[in-house]
Amino acid sequence: MTTVTQPSTVLSAVATAVGSTGVTGDGAYVHTLRDGSVGACLVDGIGHSEQITARAALLAEVGARLAGTKGPLHGLLTAAELIADPGPDDNPEEDAVAVAAVAHPDRAGIALAWTGDCAAWSYDPATDTVERLTTDHTMGEFLRTVHPGGPPARARHHDDWVRVSLARSSIATVRETETTAPLVVLASDGITKTLGERRLATLLSSHGSTNGSPQRIADSLLQAAMLCAADLGGERDDATVIVLNLSSPAAECAPPETAS
Repeated sequence: MTTVTQPSTVLSAVATAVGSTGVTGDGAYVHTLRDGSVGACLVDGIGHSEQITARAALLAEVGARLAGTKGPLHGLLTAAELIADPGPDDNPEEDAVAVAAVAHPDRAGIALAWTGDCAAWSYDPATDTVERLTTDHTMGEFLRTVHPGGPPARARHHDDWVRVSLARSSIATVRETETTAPLVVLASDGITKTLGERRLATLLSSHGSTNGSPQRIADSLLQAAMLCAADLGGERDDATVIVLNLSSPAAECAPPETAS
């Protein structure tokens, strides 16, 4: 990532909602370092139980803290070590998918790492461009890549089959990327798969282009996902979103948002 001469401020926000089971499997944590750098991690636990809830929160905190100091890859691999061994045979195996990011006030861009089907999106207000930064590690996405002309229904049928998970992660399976865009959204599949790519991109562009605050963007994405899930009916998945925004000094001097 490129060093910038005028330090920015890293702003962040989290929004989450419990699904139909009443017990969340999502964990989200944002950690601010002394120098203003921010590490963030979103974990989507596989399954729903009080044990998964507690573990997802722990994994997210570990991932975020290490992402801030050592980088997102290190954060996810360290979190993975906590659940690499399932323990005694009578203990349920714990697993999850996750995405982590770090933003530094003195560098342009945000670095990320992910495993499974947690997703990350970026928005660049200078070009009004929304970009998906991650590719789901699912069998459905694998089929689309290997057989691009194959039946879409077959790929969709396998979209919940996760090929790579946190407990089985290694340096060879965790993917990394970075973006020069100043705004990044980390989301669980309760956001991305409920809204769909087009609607999520439209919402992100509309709120990002109006210089919306990270919390306003996070809340708007979550609310839209909840409304969409209600329209679809059936069980509703946990939904969590983290927003990171490298706010430039000029943007910080802009007038505050006014209610519409």
